[in-house]
Amino acid sequence: MRILRKSFIALGAFSLCLANTAFAQAELHEAIDAGDVAAAQKIVKSGAAEEIYCGKLSAEDAVKVYEKIFKAMPDESFNQCQAQFSYGYGTKVCANAKAMNACTEVISYLLMEGENGNTKALDALESVSKVALKTKAFAKPVKVPVDTSMWVACPKKKGKAREACIEDCLQYALNMQDTAREATCETNPEHYVDTTIKVTVPSPLYEKLRKGLLEGYWKTQKSTAEKYALIMQANAKALSIPDSEVVNIAYVGRWADKHKADSTALPGGELFRFCTAWQPAVDSILAAKEFATRCPVFETFEDARDGQKYRVKEINGTRWFVQNLNFAVEGGSMCYDREEDNCKTFGHLYTQDAALTACPEGTHLATDDDWKMLEIFAGGANTAAEKLRSNGSDDYAFTAMFGGYANKNGISVIQGEGAYFWTNKDVGDGRGMARSMFSTDKDVSTIAVDKGFWLAVRCVVNNDK
Repeated sequence: MRILRKSFIALGAFSLCLANTAFAQAELHEAIDAGDVAAAQKIVKSGAAEEIYCGKLSAEDAVKVYEKIFKAMPDESFNQCQAQFSYGYGTKVCANAKAMNACTEVISYLLMEGENGNTKALDALESVSKVALKTKAFAKPVKVPVDTSMWVACPKKKGKAREACIEDCLQYALNMQDTAREATCETNPEHYVDTTIKVTVPSPLYEKLRKGLLEGYWKTQKSTAEKYALIMQANAKALSIPDSEVVNIAYVGRWADKHKADSTALPGGELFRFCTAWQPAVDSILAAKEFATRCPVFETFEDARDGQKYRVKEINGTRWFVQNLNFAVEGGSMCYDREEDNCKTFGHLYTQDAALTACPEGTHLATDDDWKMLEIFAGGANTAAEKLRSNGSDDYAFTAMFGGYANKNGISVIQGEGAYFWTNKDVGDGRGMARSMFSTDKDVSTIAVDKGFWLAVRCVVNNDK
């Protein structure tokens, strides 16, 4: 869970409506941090809470504690408990015709988390968007003030105001060398003034959801792209998304036709994105249109220790796991934020000592040399990430996912932004060699990291020849 703004706010006017009891904010923090939901409920119900504080509460428990406040103060509640409010109260707030702003914020949050590869966020977005698009008030266009400049008729009544206005008209015409305007300054005088007008624009909620789905499909990681496509397809009519922009198997056909007509190669990143959702139908389309290119072929490697299966792709002669390892090592691995759902999506994070022995029999932790060869094949370390990252072109189906890392204290950071992988190399001074890449950068960096940090692991199948 990531709270993007400060984690509490004074309840202000809402508190004034409650019983005049002593504040018990410290006790509320202690109860929530200890997971004592009943005690937190009692404090809030008594009116003794000075601030909204969610800490590590689950979404369900946050609603139990703060539901009345969530209902009375949706905007403030979202600001201070973004994750809990979005997951636990999103469908309710989006059913409230008077809470469009809070509903829009919830949708923005879930879209952002979905782009980061959070499948839980996309499941919530599916439910929230369905409710929001049924709330008729949210569909109405809104009027917004816009600063502009425009011609305004001069006062008809003679006097200083009209004379000044005519002078403005003449001066403007002179400056612009506009003889036609100069002539009208005597017969029908107007002057050019800065003003504010109200213009009608589409519903901001609808625009946020429409743009978020269209852009999110291409920004998110391949593993979650299909979910974006399904939500887009379900809501295309309500959001007025043209059929030509809805990403589905028909879109793939048109995409292939365009590249055929232009005699251009099929972009690997786009192809693999489609293949993840619609293989083997994609291969059938390519065959019918006489393309030699096909969806990537993966081997399957089953870890005998726990039965988990991993996709393997041969890249320049090396058989890489194209998924992060997800094997639990007691005392040496953890899930990002210690939440099991993150392991399901991004695999486990490991200390380097654990990473050295974590890969299953028949494989090894990707070495520094394995990475060097991969970087060279992908065009060099300065640009390789563009061809390896799951939200980029991903030309080799390597599927680098941005699962973040955790420091020595187990504090998890930058999920959705950075990918960090251990190598086998020891660089001394308690540090090991690692690789990193970011969702918006082209380079793969070689960095020295404290061995006690927790990073992702990619395994390589041993070459027995």
